[in-house]
Amino acid sequence: MTERGAFREKFDALDAAMRATLVFRYREGLPLAHVAQLVEADVERLGPRIERALAGLGCGEEALRQRLDELRDDPGLSSFALITVVRAERRRRRFRLGGLVWRRA
Repeated sequence: MTERGAFREKFDALDAAMRATLVFRYREGLPLAHVAQLVEADVERLGPRIERALAGLGCGEEALRQRLDELRDDPGLSSFALITVVRAERRRRRFRLGGLVWRRA
């Protein structure tokens, strides 16, 4: 597997909110507070989560910027697609309680 393929595999294994966080922060250059609003996360917790994600990806900030820039044309990593996936994931989580999934009739 190529280095690029290995990166993409690790990146795709991240949860949707973290993928969106990394794209908004490192490809789009948004401030952390704005990123936190977009992914509905606590800004104080987001910094340490980003550090863990970078360690898991095995790259630094500049390398991540370059990798994400290479993926700029991927429609699954567009701002709209990322926000849509993050919000859908949040809705699913809101309906879960104690391992049960509540369904609307």
